[in-house]
Amino acid sequence: MSGIRKAQGRTALLRITLASGLALWLSAPLAARAQEATVQEATWLAEAKAKLPAMLVAGRIIRLDEEARKATIAVFPAGADSPAAPGSVFTPLQVMEVDLKSDNGTLAVAMTTVRPRRPDEASADDDSEPYQAELRAALAPRRKTEPQVEPCRIKGWALNDTRHSLAVRAAPSAQAKVVGHLAPVRVTPESGQGSEEGWRVEFDITGYSHGWFRIAKATSPGTPYGDPPPRRYPRTYAGTGWIRASEAGGAYANSQMPVRRLLSAPHVDAPGEPPGADVAGPDGALSIDGTLVRLFACSANWALTESRDGRRGWWRGICSNQVTNCS
Repeated sequence: MSGIRKAQGRTALLRITLASGLALWLSAPLAARAQEATVQEATWLAEAKAKLPAMLVAGRIIRLDEEARKATIAVFPAGADSPAAPGSVFTPLQVMEVDLKSDNGTLAVAMTTVRPRRPDEASADDDSEPYQAELRAALAPRRKTEPQVEPCRIKGWALNDTRHSLAVRAAPSAQAKVVGHLAPVRVTPESGQGSEEGWRVEFDITGYSHGWFRIAKATSPGTPYGDPPPRRYPRTYAGTGWIRASEAGGAYANSQMPVRRLLSAPHVDAPGEPPGADVAGPDGALSIDGTLVRLFACSANWALTESRDGRRGWWRGICSNQVTNCS
């Protein structure tokens, strides 16, 4: 009987110890517990990323079920933020499915599988996804009829100076026929209200091909702001044509991106770097006011850009408003 009592005593002591430990953990600051969870997540996440093929990069976690010990992570082609071979919204999406295991109380990777992303695995925090799907569906036929042109739907302005008009060509080539010109920058007393020095020609950007933008519906400098040029000013070609990507500028629009930073691929779940301190807002997100310095490529309503802090990446929504920010 004494042996039974001793065993019962040890069991009771163990229960008290576990209960005390649980009480201490529950009484710990929430920040400390959150930090512990973040460290555990970072451990298995780093392990899972290391198992990806070199041609893929991991993005955001789409789903994590600790009870079932399964995780789903968005993955994207590596190098989709390269101007030499920019990514596309039409590239089929993929995920990495991760089977987890417990390793001394810490989650670890048991197995990983890369597979196509299913429609029911949409980003939970992107309210714009229904519109994005509609836009992709609307633009997809153009991509089939013009396989060398990436269809786009953004806006921009011309980056020529106050002395020279900008040539618009019939095809994306420096040898193509010149079909018209974009008027030079026009400086007036009213143009001082803009973020740019003087009024610039604005246009729609409808396509991209090998370093060139297809533009349409260009407006004379100052016209959208009630300050049109006089008749003697150089005319602006309003038809369809091509200019070099380096000849187009624009502004970041507030398109409700759940992750407000430049991303490595044109999708909200793609990985990205926090913006530099000189272009970050109070919340640490990329400020949209006057921070875009270069356009490289576009795909639907995304653009591959460079911000004032020297970072390069994709942003959803580019506008041509020269007076206020594009909210």
